[in-house]
Amino acid sequence: MSTESGTGNLVRSLTWKGAFWVAAGVPPLVLFSIGGIAGVAGQAAFVVWILSMIMGFSQSFTYAEMAGMFGNKSGGTSVYGATAWLRYSKLVAPLSVWCNWFAWSPVLSLGCAIAAGYILNALFPIPLETAPAVMDWVAANLASYKASTQSVIDYIAANAGTTLADAITAVANADGVAALTPAFRVWEAYALNIPGLGVLHFNSTFVIGVVLMLIMLAIQHRGIATTASAQKLLAVIVLVPLLLVGLIPIVTGEINMMNVTGIMPPTAAYSGVNGEWNVGGWTLFLGGMYIAAWSTYGFETAVCYTAELKDPKRDTFRAIFYSGLLCIVFFFLIPFSFQGVYGLSGMLTPGVIDG
Repeated sequence: MSTESGTGNLVRSLTWKGAFWVAAGVPPLVLFSIGGIAGVAGQAAFVVWILSMIMGFSQSFTYAEMAGMFGNKSGGTSVYGATAWLRYSKLVAPLSVWCNWFAWSPVLSLGCAIAAGYILNALFPIPLETAPAVMDWVAANLASYKASTQSVIDYIAANAGTTLADAITAVANADGVAALTPAFRVWEAYALNIPGLGVLHFNSTFVIGVVLMLIMLAIQHRGIATTASAQKLLAVIVLVPLLLVGLIPIVTGEINMMNVTGIMPPTAAYSGVNGEWNVGGWTLFLGGMYIAAWSTYGFETAVCYTAELKDPKRDTFRAIFYSGLLCIVFFFLIPFSFQGVYGLSGMLTPGVIDG
């Protein structure tokens, strides 16, 4: 954060537009869990996003009021909560701030990992089986696959009922894709198994993600004014394509209304089968609301910079109000268009679930 030389006080140099652009990084969070919520809430997924966003926007007025009460404090809702707890427990007060940090921290790692995936897809794409280069590779190497080829034997064992010809074709196609996939895309230096958590891969995604995180650190280290300017550019680059992704299917009539009607929860999480509005169904629906809140409430970050706003009473309300309106557009539009085009089965594909 920027400070006045020698005083240690925060400089009030930020307008509501600066805080707005910082919060403009929230709408892409819809991509983080759009597949996960589809798995939990089923056909009702886009309704979950809409209701959760309405709840988040309603809360924003409370955030703005609290920000006006603590115009000299920076840190947003976590600080307001800590201030409220001070009279009751000095132990709970800092815990309130820590919990807020704990919830926000995954945004950095998840965001950089997903961005790294997009960069890899753009610069080092995995070819499709139908790509001419892959088909040429298969045609040139198909004769080398026999009934005795181990990969063919393994494929038939894993896919009972598959004919030899189909197995050879499937294995050859997979090998063709693997052979023509850029080496950097599949590069991995080391994999660390963390018991109870998973596997940490030191691979190309990790490297690009670290570089992106260091770039963000360098920008933010220069202060909120510089960060807001950089965020304005980044937000336009990201939000314009994302907006088009949501609008084009609606304008061109690609929305299949069967995918967004008959709103029902699934029989079980990730089952992809419509269930009923019973106790289990409502549990899954509310579980989806819980997951969505991590994204839809994120624009409260606009009040984190109240102490650096030129006119806190006026600018704080404007920042969070317009940030909320921006999020309403994206959190209403993107889930609806995704579900309308892909349907529930498409929303549950690994690529969508992974962000």
